[in-house]
Amino acid sequence: MASLRDLSVYRTAFFSALLLLRACTHALHSGTRGYRLAQAMHITTRVGVAAKERDVAVKWIKRCLREITRKEHELPVDYATARSDITVTLKHAGHRSSACAKGVNIDLAAYLRQSSALSEYPAFAHDRVIGSRANLTPELVLAATIAHEISHFVQYRYGPDTRWLMNRYRKPHGEGFQDIYRILRSQVVNPYFTH
Repeated sequence: MASLRDLSVYRTAFFSALLLLRACTHALHSGTRGYRLAQAMHITTRVGVAAKERDVAVKWIKRCLREITRKEHELPVDYATARSDITVTLKHAGHRSSACAKGVNIDLAAYLRQSSALSEYPAFAHDRVIGSRANLTPELVLAATIAHEISHFVQYRYGPDTRWLMNRYRKPHGEGFQDIYRILRSQVVNPYFTH
């Protein structure tokens, strides 16, 4: 005769298997490839990054991913998959932020210094939508920086498989990048500008 402890272990295993089966079924019906389960974003915070700073950065990362994975942008992934694909590293070392096909590194030093100026690359610094800006709140400077780096992530991760990007995603700040960045700035960040 099984003890109550044994029954509890079996019940826990049964419900865990049931949850896994439910998640697999959801993943199959949500357009992900194979049995890959949508997981949470992998976020690494370096020493000295406070929870409040992390939460602000993650809020803007999620907003950018949510916008760029909308159906009208035709990326080959949905929001849940993009969240599980990206690796986020948050630091404040005073270095540049960066991105690649695996994820983004966001330097929070400008946010912590309360920087109010967004400086973009000379190739598009004077563009009305994706160009440099002055007199912004530090959070909006951070939001635009995050949009810039998420654009690189999308460019390199999904560019080869996206119809409108596949022939122009390779150049770091080229047309493909600028198109993605224009979507994120115009839809996610710029609406919060006061002027």
